[in-house]
Amino acid sequence: MITTRIRTLLMSGVATACVLAVAGGASAASYGGAPIKSPYASYDAALQLRYEALSNMEASEDDSTDEWAYWNKAVDARDGYLVLPDDPAGRDLEPEDMAFAQQVYTHLLNAYRAGVPGSAATELADAQVNFDCWINDMEEGTNLRRAEVCKARVAETLARMSGPDTGVAPVASSGERRVAAASDAAAPVARAVPALPVSHRLLFDFDSAELDTDAQIKLDEIVRHAAAYPRADVRVTGHTDRAGDATYNRMLAEKRAANVAEALRLRGINLARIDEIPAGESDPAIATPDGVAEPQNRRVEIMIDDR
Repeated sequence: MITTRIRTLLMSGVATACVLAVAGGASAASYGGAPIKSPYASYDAALQLRYEALSNMEASEDDSTDEWAYWNKAVDARDGYLVLPDDPAGRDLEPEDMAFAQQVYTHLLNAYRAGVPGSAATELADAQVNFDCWINDMEEGTNLRRAEVCKARVAETLARMSGPDTGVAPVASSGERRVAAASDAAAPVARAVPALPVSHRLLFDFDSAELDTDAQIKLDEIVRHAAAYPRADVRVTGHTDRAGDATYNRMLAEKRAANVAEALRLRGINLARIDEIPAGESDPAIATPDGVAEPQNRRVEIMIDDR
């Protein structure tokens, strides 16, 4: 096994890991990373330290699989990539534990969508860290005492953060009490993600399926919105104006949709979530006679919505 010291060196000069102490000497971190750029540098830094701490903890327990999984997540956070909490749908949990996990998972995603990482980075990182500590230990079943500590900590942290100004609803504490946040605990949110459905439009040059600079910039925002709703579908519909033959226009619309879908994939969105639809000239944004080259009709519509 490669030691913690070597792993630290492989982090290219990153400082020694900070240990997040909980009862029993445990530390925790979380993961839901993807190659999607994050807009929250402070949040990324907070998660990086906690991922490093969890990797060290797993190394001390000779769990090399989890050790390296969390170390790689620390690298994701260090490099400024989006790291979301683990989805409990992929975990083997008892029904009662799954209910709590789904509630917390929804809460954490709502906080991210509301822009809370921009105003309460450390607090949300602590909640995410302890959530993944709990969910991992509960599934493995080998350290239930630490699991209960992590569960209590995540519930308490989210309860303190809850309130009308944070965009998230209260989560029950480990004693099943619901605690309202103090009025001064809710910091202003930043870079909030709109509620579903979320729609975007990309425009194209005449007879072109190439993504221009404006579209490339817009795609980064689209990807952040899609990542904030990891269970939502992403519908990509290609359109054209009414200049040219209808059959050719359908092929052009198909190519436009395919190029956008590929750009989303390269930014970290799983192609299994993406539905490509070549509408061609059949559904114009602006109605025109046949043969008219209307710029607003040369587009791809991206809709992010529930399955």
